[in-house]
Amino acid sequence: MTLTSAVGGVSISGSSSSKVVGQQEGSEVLKVYDRFRNETYRNVHLVNFQTITKEERHLLIPQLTYEAAAFLATRHLNERNSSIVPNLTNRMKGCDIKFSYEMTETQYNRLVALTSLQKIATRPDLRVGDWHRYPRPAAIIGGAYSSVSLALANLAGVYQIPQISGSASSAVLDDKTPAPYFSRSFPTNEADAEALMIYYDSLGVTHFGCIHVRDLYGSSFSSALSNAAVKHGIHVYFTAFEAKDDQSLKDGLKHLQSTQVRYFFGIIYHDSRETVFREGYNMGIMGHPGFTWILSDSSSNLASKDYSLDYETESDLAKAVNGVGIFIHPVLQEILEKDFKTNQQLQQDFVVAHPPNLLPILQNHSFANTTMLPSIFTGMVYDAVITVGLAALLHFFSPDQFLQGIRRQSFEGATGYVTYNTVTGTRDLLGLRYAITNIIIAEDREQFTPGKIQFKSTTPVAIEFPSKVVDLGLGPFIYADNTTSVPPALPHLDEDMNLIPLGVQGFGWGLMGFIMVLSIGCIAFALRYSRKRAVSSAQPAFLVMIASGCLLMASAILPMSLQEPARESRLDIACMSNLYLICIGFCISYSALFCKLYRINQLQQGARQYRRVQVNVKDVLFPLVIMVGLNLVVLVTWSVVDPLVWERKIEHSRDRFDRPTSSYAICSSNSQTLETLFGALLLAINFVALALANWESYKGRDLPTEFNETSRIAMSMFFLIEAIIIGSPILLAAQGNPAATFLVKAVLIFCTCLAIIGPMFLPIWNLQTGRENAKRSVITASNTNTNTNTNTTRGADMVHTVTP
Repeated sequence: MTLTSAVGGVSISGSSSSKVVGQQEGSEVLKVYDRFRNETYRNVHLVNFQTITKEERHLLIPQLTYEAAAFLATRHLNERNSSIVPNLTNRMKGCDIKFSYEMTETQYNRLVALTSLQKIATRPDLRVGDWHRYPRPAAIIGGAYSSVSLALANLAGVYQIPQISGSASSAVLDDKTPAPYFSRSFPTNEADAEALMIYYDSLGVTHFGCIHVRDLYGSSFSSALSNAAVKHGIHVYFTAFEAKDDQSLKDGLKHLQSTQVRYFFGIIYHDSRETVFREGYNMGIMGHPGFTWILSDSSSNLASKDYSLDYETESDLAKAVNGVGIFIHPVLQEILEKDFKTNQQLQQDFVVAHPPNLLPILQNHSFANTTMLPSIFTGMVYDAVITVGLAALLHFFSPDQFLQGIRRQSFEGATGYVTYNTVTGTRDLLGLRYAITNIIIAEDREQFTPGKIQFKSTTPVAIEFPSKVVDLGLGPFIYADNTTSVPPALPHLDEDMNLIPLGVQGFGWGLMGFIMVLSIGCIAFALRYSRKRAVSSAQPAFLVMIASGCLLMASAILPMSLQEPARESRLDIACMSNLYLICIGFCISYSALFCKLYRINQLQQGARQYRRVQVNVKDVLFPLVIMVGLNLVVLVTWSVVDPLVWERKIEHSRDRFDRPTSSYAICSSNSQTLETLFGALLLAINFVALALANWESYKGRDLPTEFNETSRIAMSMFFLIEAIIIGSPILLAAQGNPAATFLVKAVLIFCTCLAIIGPMFLPIWNLQTGRENAKRSVITASNTNTNTNTNTTRGADMVHTVTP
């Protein structure tokens, strides 16, 4: 196996001039002399357990990108390059450590990885004078999958080799019994899950579906999603499928379709992606307006500039991809592409760091035409190597000291602020950054590659822990319908809002109109006939007040009929205006009646005592002003302290997403106690007005008929009490039914107004019209008699004339 360092241009392969001149006691750190550079340094050898090929026949570009990040980090350590880690130069200043790098292929196979580690860990000691090649590792990087990392962690613990991974996310690795020397710059899947929940929270998503492969990674991720969703109050519908089992995958997608959710998260690998996209599109849940997919980092190659699909055979896949989002971290993409596309020495050093069996495929690979894929794992792997490098700054260290040094590191890295849990070795979430990359069809690029559908990607938002979504200012997220409008999280809800039907509203308005016209007619009647005895004896000023009160009460039906879609602010005003109109109107009517009767009783009392008493209207208005004022004080205080507001009450019926399917609107205060208190005060004040009117009526029971209103008020009270007795139980039973409640209230107001106007005005009307009819009869009779007398006189004269 050939090794290379990441020191710019310095080779320490088997044919180099570097020789071992010593070894740091208690560790695998070698002291090496480079005669070309005439320098002695301590060498820390790193081995990266990675998979970059499929059956050693073709390269896997996403995985190649991860390894390139590890190699670049090693190079930056040796060059003290702070282009990504800001303080790297200062922290390593004066340090004599350099790092060598080796890669071994695992094929995502635990047995292959364990066999390689066993061979590497048992290499013979390098003695003073030996060429510096094939050293034992001071630390290992990897593996890529959690299952491989766990297997490596078991064996690395036996050999006391510190291990750090930039991609293994299973929570099982937090258990230090099987993995005592394991650390990771990639948090557990809880970090991914938490980041996704933060993003979904920002969109208002309450339900989403998740499809995942049934393996250690997929199961661990789904478990983390479940825990994070509970924390954020989000419901997840899970479905799992067996790897390389299309029928299992299709069944899983059908299950997601049946959930009726609109947002989905996919934990899928490359070999399953085409089936997911095609079946999802055919089922109408992917690539269609209203449906949004976010994919895990395993689909990061969709963000590649080279990704394209055939126009003739893969149009459905292109439509499915359009508008998806991917969890990635694009920080290293430009640096990797710049270095690996233009620096041939870097390419050569990178190639020779691989096993001999991979050299042909790498030597034939064109790095100049390779698009390094943006990925969360890319940045995590880079930070993992930097962590090891900074931990090695200790002058002397054993494997245990090296391990503790790794877990105590903190720095600003490629993926945000990096710090670790000193017990588990897992990276903490604080300061961690994720990005959501948006993939859309590039319509303007189709002309450059005939027959191909190409894509473009943007990264509009980033997620920063603990709970921040950052707009990166790179443009909005474009969804499957090619708009930037955030689709609703759930299908449209056909909620029964129990609105008042237009017919019922119209009936209420009809009652209101009738009373208002009647009240205005009564006012006009009182004013027109104010000098007539029938009206003047009934005191027209008070009759006008009584009718005006009924006019106000009737007008309360209009705000009572208001409902959505009127603005909530208007509905809040309508809630309190009901009370103002009803209470003030009722109080004016019965207080005016009280004042009217009080005035008559005062005059009658003076007449009985043979005193000339003059009681003007204004002399008896004081009680009316007091009663109306008390109503206003209570109403204004209520409006200021805790006013009635429009509130929609949820009924018990709910759909599958726990959304209410039925609700009704009421006016209520925030405090039920205050609402009861203010309501009781208003009832008490207006009951006093009613009682006073009845008392004055009783006192005037012996007045002449035209002044005696006892029977009229008794009739009014009878109708009023009858309306209350009949209407109150119906009103209570109608709670929760706005239409019935409105109808009962409108009828009660109608009956109350009629109970006031009818007994007060109808007798006066009858009396006035009766007198007018009698007067007309007298005039008619008088005219008839006059005509008769005239004719008789003329006949007599004629007789007198002709008589001799």
